[in-house]
Amino acid sequence: MMISVLCVDDEPNMLYLSKTFLEKTGEFVVDTASSAQEALTRLQQTEYDIIVSDYIMPVLSGLDFLRILRKQGNHIPFILVSCRGQEMEIVEAINDGLSGYLTKEGDPAYNFAMLSHRINQVVSLKRSEEGWKESEERFRFLFTHMAEGVALFTLIRDENGNPVDFRFEDVNLRYEEIFNYTADMVRGRCISDIIGYVPCLLACSSVVESKTPIFFEKFLKRPSKYFSISVSPWLETGFAMIFSDITRRVKAEEQLRETSEYLQKLITHAGTPIIVWDKEGNITQVNRAFEDLTGYAQDDLIGRTIRCILPEDDTERLFSIIHLTSLGMHLESTEIPVRIKTGDIRILKWNSANIKDNQGSLRATIALGVDITREKELEEENATAVFQLKRNLAELAILNDGIRNPLAVILACAEFQDETSYPRITHQVWEIDKMIDQLDSRWIESEKILKFLEKHYRIGYTGKSGKYSESSDIDQVSG
Repeated sequence: MMISVLCVDDEPNMLYLSKTFLEKTGEFVVDTASSAQEALTRLQQTEYDIIVSDYIMPVLSGLDFLRILRKQGNHIPFILVSCRGQEMEIVEAINDGLSGYLTKEGDPAYNFAMLSHRINQVVSLKRSEEGWKESEERFRFLFTHMAEGVALFTLIRDENGNPVDFRFEDVNLRYEEIFNYTADMVRGRCISDIIGYVPCLLACSSVVESKTPIFFEKFLKRPSKYFSISVSPWLETGFAMIFSDITRRVKAEEQLRETSEYLQKLITHAGTPIIVWDKEGNITQVNRAFEDLTGYAQDDLIGRTIRCILPEDDTERLFSIIHLTSLGMHLESTEIPVRIKTGDIRILKWNSANIKDNQGSLRATIALGVDITREKELEEENATAVFQLKRNLAELAILNDGIRNPLAVILACAEFQDETSYPRITHQVWEIDKMIDQLDSRWIESEKILKFLEKHYRIGYTGKSGKYSESSDIDQVSG
């Protein structure tokens, strides 16, 4: 970066030589002023990195010029150039903030080379100081306004070199809010004087000695909160302690843990069979009711594919239904049979829900089953009975018609009987016909009852099986 220089001298030749020599190096941009008054005017218009001024000038000397600048609060680097014999004045100038002093006597080339070197030194130092100050200000701003509470300590040792205490050097605003201590209250005091004891002394002293940070979580009675605490080395004999309030997180974790334990107990002790499988279809958990139903212990099932509990003659079809849950779908009153340890088949009606992680990705499926095996058996028994009843009614209708035909023959034959036998025969025939009419009436009533059952209780043929049931669709899956 080029250095901007303002050269002030009442001798034009010196100004010309100074500008020419300095700019020839390629490191400087030089402006000139023939008096301190002119230089003051230029400083109001332009900023410079440094001023190089002759000491002896009319009206205002170089020293007067320097004092005016410092009185104005301007601390720009300032080099005086003068003849020998003015050492006392130079001492005064140093007290007023003089950055450097050079003499005009001797070889001009050497003097200008020294001037160039001195300008670089002074400006570099100034820029370093400004950079350090800016860094310090940034650090101070960051330290003051950090979201975490920060305290800076110096480790205190006894005459034998053993750590016994630590002294507050500074704290930030967040620390003040957390612990209700202001920086003025604690700065320069030992922590034992503030809280009555020295916490984590060995741990903090090990950080100072090993220069290795440590991290831990702790509940602090004052201010009754949980904190994540980091202790890091600071300077040679100190350390920084940073407090992050994690009370909300810890309480959320406790609540989550309690909820998880509650749900786990609910699942374990539920009276209904429950099973959990991952997105690959591997069993990860079953409850006691499921163990009781199937005869399998949980350890016998965990890690195995869910195919192991499906009927062998229909495994892949049923697994394809279950596998739909890995696509985000769920079972809704879906009838899926289960093969228990004895080899028998139990029919269950399943409802499921998907378990997702924080990113919304599927982790597992939990399903709750209701054993409807006995209901299905009763349905089949009932359907068989109703089917047989219908069959009997149909045969009875045919039988009724078949009985009337012989009766007609009997009546025809009665015409050939004597007058005494004919009335008795015809009377008996008509009595039998009345009985058949009553059977017809009962058959019609039975048909009406069956139609009512079919309409209001959904009793009907299942189709290929030739049996009756409430529902023939056991493979419905809802998305």
